[in-house]
Amino acid sequence: MWQSKIYTLLEKHQISFEKKTFDSPFEVIYLPQQLLFLHFISLENFKNTTIPPDFFKDFSEKIQTQHQRIIHLWEDVYAQNSALVNARILAMCGYSKRLNARHCFVERIDNPTAVIFLNENHLQASVKSKFKYGLFLKAQYLEKFIDSALIQEKNQPLLIAVATFSAGRAMKYGERAGTRSYELLRFATLKNHHVVGGMDKLLKAFTNEHQPDDVMSYADRDWSDGRSYETLGFQKIENTSPQHFMINKQTFERFNINHSEGLKEQSFIQIFNAGSIKYIKILHDKEMAKD
Repeated sequence: MWQSKIYTLLEKHQISFEKKTFDSPFEVIYLPQQLLFLHFISLENFKNTTIPPDFFKDFSEKIQTQHQRIIHLWEDVYAQNSALVNARILAMCGYSKRLNARHCFVERIDNPTAVIFLNENHLQASVKSKFKYGLFLKAQYLEKFIDSALIQEKNQPLLIAVATFSAGRAMKYGERAGTRSYELLRFATLKNHHVVGGMDKLLKAFTNEHQPDDVMSYADRDWSDGRSYETLGFQKIENTSPQHFMINKQTFERFNINHSEGLKEQSFIQIFNAGSIKYIKILHDKEMAKD
């Protein structure tokens, strides 16, 4: 069972956990020191279970009202990205190498560099973006914070985090009509590392260069309760509806349901996630944007 590999990981790092009985057809364990639930969703079990489309979304909201966190861990995600999943879980348990953004500097990076980094360090991989920024660890700090195996060139800065953004969009309707909005599409740090203040430094570099009226983004509720956005001054707008996907039972490839035409139904399982939380960081109010 793939879940047993997670148990082994936790035991190896002496992270205590206990099995929990919830009103869920899927296996749940609880990490009391981290106030964290892991919800293991096997595809075969999902296929043979009837649950409402808001099941995972409602489960997340229930846990969040108790001031705890939950990861809805799908079998296909673990099968395709086990090393990255392990790193994310350990990071949420406090097991990652910490360094400070003051040891880093920000530069614009090209598309190939951003794509390679995000495909290796973000569970949802890269997406098309307009602006790409990299956070580089200064060369004099490499030996202090980075394992020698990860140092590509001595005396050269190392790319430690990436943030990508959309093009600007002129808002024509609603409360933000007349403003220019951008979207934070992806943020990731080098696997097994945590940069204190890293996202804030990248976001400030972007906003200083482009002067947006606001920046919006989405927190994936399968993995996040959005607290990191709120720390950065983002405001919650809404909980979005669950997204639906088709998963290939043999390869574990996942396709958005809107792009699944031509897929042979017998080879795929249709699933839905916990949805997202939409956030916005307002930098200029509507009146200032008009001036």
